[in-house]
Amino acid sequence: MDTAAPPPDDVTRLLQAHGTRAAGAVGTDGAWWVARPVADDGAWLAVQVADVPVDATLAARARALTGLHHPHLARVVAVEPLGPGRVALVCAHVPGPTLTAVRAARHPLTDGEVVTVAVPVAQALAHLHGAGIAHGAVGADRIVLGPGGMPVLVDLRAALRGDGTATGDVHRLLATLLGVMPPIDAHLAAGLPEEVRLRDALEALLRTGAGPDEVVDTVFALAAPEPVHLPDEPLRDGPGAGDDGSRRPPDEEPVRRLRQGRRPRRRPSVAAVATAAGLLVLGAAVVLGRGVLSGVAAPAVESPGQVVRATAASRDAAADREDPAGAAAALTRWRGAALAAADPAALTTVAADGSPALAADRELVDRLAGARSDGLVVDVVATAVTGTTPDGDATVVVTSAVGAHTRVTPDGQRAEVAATAPRTVELVLRWTAQGWRVWDVREPAAATP
Repeated sequence: MDTAAPPPDDVTRLLQAHGTRAAGAVGTDGAWWVARPVADDGAWLAVQVADVPVDATLAARARALTGLHHPHLARVVAVEPLGPGRVALVCAHVPGPTLTAVRAARHPLTDGEVVTVAVPVAQALAHLHGAGIAHGAVGADRIVLGPGGMPVLVDLRAALRGDGTATGDVHRLLATLLGVMPPIDAHLAAGLPEEVRLRDALEALLRTGAGPDEVVDTVFALAAPEPVHLPDEPLRDGPGAGDDGSRRPPDEEPVRRLRQGRRPRRRPSVAAVATAAGLLVLGAAVVLGRGVLSGVAAPAVESPGQVVRATAASRDAAADREDPAGAAAALTRWRGAALAAADPAALTTVAADGSPALAADRELVDRLAGARSDGLVVDVVATAVTGTTPDGDATVVVTSAVGAHTRVTPDGQRAEVAATAPRTVELVLRWTAQGWRVWDVREPAAATP
């Protein structure tokens, strides 16, 4: 980020109106700035200026963009005209290096790492396309690996202009993924077996009119997701990517150096994803109107008694009928604690009686056969209310990750388990006499509009 060139006067006035001041420029086009809040409790913003005629079609796209909420799209706070043919997108700032910077500083991404990038970005594109908008500018320099290593599309100016098509978005995503993978001759030199590799499949998709869902299905069929390994040295090309505290929100957690773990080559189930410790990971999103719930963790649980005490201490979090998002975060943490202790009784504080979620978790605890997970921490990155079901249940998207911990079997054998990458799912929450409880867990794509 370059702090030498101040923004033009109209952008400066816009930043002041939003309670911020310029912290630096992003990229090389001279039309993108990161702004720090003036007040201690303010939000960091990114302001992107687009050259676009102000007309009725622009107004419709602006309304659509400000109404979108997806964990892998930068949230658009406002769209504001600056002058004839100049419009500013005011977005929530996403700190972290771009995929371009990561690839420039290290070896090509593995197939598993590519899955971790491909799936969230494809899901973000599907969300955009569902609103009738094409992104128009998918590229490695527009994908930021934000807190927790989550890929986020951060530049929506082409979408505001109405550039691009849905098919073009997918082709650009495929080309971006191929660009960060080893070239085909590297595969051959490594003597890999003659089988359909992820690169082959992506190149085949590039010759079709595939949609985002086909990209997701293809990558899951050929590789298991692995956390993207980030270089140890600071990366400076992305928004908030520097190592200076002035260059990113001071309270933001730096992007984690997640440890790579090998997993079976199979697509995770719709209900949940099994970690190496046998626990199910619930996944992440954006809090609507409530800020991001960063770094919220479940206690390390040594016994069922600790689960009960931890739940009782924070029971009010699921007792507010007007706050299903807060309840979803709490229930996710409680579930991690119950599974860590392999305590079937504690599951009733999380899932509703007679629910598919409770049946699935009881089956999981049975499979754990008494094994517990010492030092397990569930990090709820964010939550977002997405609507209601025909039965009147609330739907909330949740992103979370399980930290590194120790698996302990009943006979005392111990095994270290690596942290998992963040996972996004949608919880169906039912209001009960005890407060909010989980009724079901499903993929966000299955949500009711």
